[in-house]
Amino acid sequence: MLKLLRKKGVMKKLIWAVAIVIILSFGLFGTAYLLTDNNQQGYAGKIFGKKIAFDDYRKSFKSTEIQAIMRYGDNFKNIKQFLNLESEAWDRLILMREVKKQKIKISNEELIKSIEQYAFFQRDDKFDTLLYNDILKFVFRIKPREFEESLRDSLKINKLFEQVSSGETVADEDIFENYKKQNEKIQISYVFVDPTQFQNEVTVTEEQKTKYYADNKLEFLTPPAVNVDYVSFYFPEPEPSLLQDTETTETSDGEKSEESSEKTEETEKAEAEAKAKADKIEEEKDTVRSTAYTIYQELLLNPDLHEISAKNNLKMQSSGFFSMEQPNLSLGWSYDLLKTLFDMDTNAIAEPYESDNGLHIVKLTEKKEAYVPEFEEIKEDVRQAVANKEAETLAGTKAETYLTAIQEEVNKTKLKDFPGAAKTLGLEIHQTPEFNRGQYLPKIGISKEFQDAAFTLNEEAPISEVVKTANGYCILHRDAYVPVDNDAYAKEKDALSEKLLTEQKNKAFSQFLSTLRIAAKLENNLVKE
Repeated sequence: MLKLLRKKGVMKKLIWAVAIVIILSFGLFGTAYLLTDNNQQGYAGKIFGKKIAFDDYRKSFKSTEIQAIMRYGDNFKNIKQFLNLESEAWDRLILMREVKKQKIKISNEELIKSIEQYAFFQRDDKFDTLLYNDILKFVFRIKPREFEESLRDSLKINKLFEQVSSGETVADEDIFENYKKQNEKIQISYVFVDPTQFQNEVTVTEEQKTKYYADNKLEFLTPPAVNVDYVSFYFPEPEPSLLQDTETTETSDGEKSEESSEKTEETEKAEAEAKAKADKIEEEKDTVRSTAYTIYQELLLNPDLHEISAKNNLKMQSSGFFSMEQPNLSLGWSYDLLKTLFDMDTNAIAEPYESDNGLHIVKLTEKKEAYVPEFEEIKEDVRQAVANKEAETLAGTKAETYLTAIQEEVNKTKLKDFPGAAKTLGLEIHQTPEFNRGQYLPKIGISKEFQDAAFTLNEEAPISEVVKTANGYCILHRDAYVPVDNDAYAKEKDALSEKLLTEQKNKAFSQFLSTLRIAAKLENNLVKE
């Protein structure tokens, strides 16, 4: 145990902007995996042909989780479900084998310095022993010696990272190209060919429909759907407030007048009445809540919602089938409630759900699994899909014709007038604002195809080929180009260089770790809960 550390309290530069109040909000840890010591194998797994005991894996998982909290701060509780901590724990074990192989060491002095730098172990900009011990005990739930050795291992892995990635560099031209892609702008005029304009020209045969259905059945996959019965317990409607907005007037000196700054007896009385009404409404809401939960208790004994509704003079309603992709929006239910419903078994009843206007008790009555409807059931949908495809083909062909005509018209004059050529041909011209890569554009949206084509245009070749986007086909013309500001680039170069170098190092280490994973030949015996 590093007794020296817990006797010190020297002010250090803060490198973590995580307040102690945030750290304490995480609560208890938990793993998503069941570490069964009594499974057939009797060990957590194997790496490099060596058995890994359950206790060793637990320690690695715990260290991984603590590092994740330190890395993500208050966001950890929100993103934990998206992290694969089990996989990271195995990676940690794999990397520690390489650390031992490389004989990487961390001195006590390095470890002490690292711990002292964490802001959440400091009080008044100084390391605080009591705070340190309390966080380890009540938040991380780990003994000081175990935490310190865990952090020592993390620092060893950091040294391995630096060794592996130390040869990485970023060339000046790469830095500039990256800055250029983020900051250069362009303005485009374009002709847009909308496939929907050709729907009336399409004739779909029965043979086309049956063939399209046979070749594209998954396109018509119907997602899981549920039908529910429910009863609602509505809150009382609030009455309009008795208080009117009090206008604040100012004197010539800019001070509030006495009339607006002092409460009159009438105002105080109105406020008291408003508070009394608010308290009464809250009491009425509590009565509604109590009624809903009383009915729910009845349903636990007798799950016949129809009978219990009739008995209590409640109006039972049915939602009709809906899916997560196309919910019944008229119900006004939250995503969390909908997700709960789709996880329930048929005839199960959910606990009362409270919305803005009251509480609702919901019973899942029918459930449909995902399926592909028979052809006859969706014949019209198939016809529309074929018509869309045919209209899209016609639009693409028409766009190629327009392109040829525009190029011929433009080449007739030295001015190379794209808008004029398009107008002569009776085509409508649209124009974008100046935009960067990744920017949303009216009518086009965010289209990588459109933007990639736009930024390849230049003075010698200002007109694009036909570009297919999600909404239709486009012919682009470069109207204006705004290069990067060299002065701004000079100011931002160092920060961008550091960012790109970090990305390059991470990529190199990721490749290194991938090689180690292959060599480790992990055998994972853990059972997911």
